[in-house]
Amino acid sequence: MGARKKIAADARKEEMKSTYIARLNNCPTSPRKMRLVADMIRGKKVDLALGLLKFSKKEAAGNMYKLLLSAINNWQAKNEGVRIEDQPLVVSKSLCGQCPSA
Repeated sequence: MGARKKIAADARKEEMKSTYIARLNNCPTSPRKMRLVADMIRGKKVDLALGLLKFSKKEAAGNMYKLLLSAINNWQAKNEGVRIEDQPLVVSKSLCGQCPSA
């Protein structure tokens, strides 16, 4: 491996240490509807995003709410003993793609 690739790989590893991921596969909602909800919470603090999703009238918001709770639980599993209220958790990325349709 070249020096530039090693430096880039090390930088990606450091970034992934502070990133917590949750995925929702085979959700029977169109990507356009999910993208509207994902755009609504992108860049927001986690507690604000949960509130937005909980009181949204869109059906896709329920699926995204469960997904965000899963990401929070992934964070809590690696950071035991740390209060979530004391941490500045932010939804940095939310991506939506198309799943296979029947």
